[in-house]
Amino acid sequence: MTAITGLYDRVDGWARGLSRGRYAALLGGSAGVGVLAVGLVLNGDLLVVRALTMALVMFGLEYTFGAFSGSGGK
Repeated sequence: MTAITGLYDRVDGWARGLSRGRYAALLGGSAGVGVLAVGLVLNGDLLVVRALTMALVMFGLEYTFGAFSGSGGK
């Protein structure tokens, strides 16, 4: 369990050091990939459209408001 915690801490530290735009792109990309993966498992319709929409929405919200950024939106 400590290996997983250590990995999480390293990734978290790296993500907090990203600029606002790069962090928003990371968040949007991961949301889009997550929607695409779940959609493939559930065999839904319009998977690519849903995944791209989620990615763009998450990117836009994070870049505009910076709610999840560890750098304080700087």
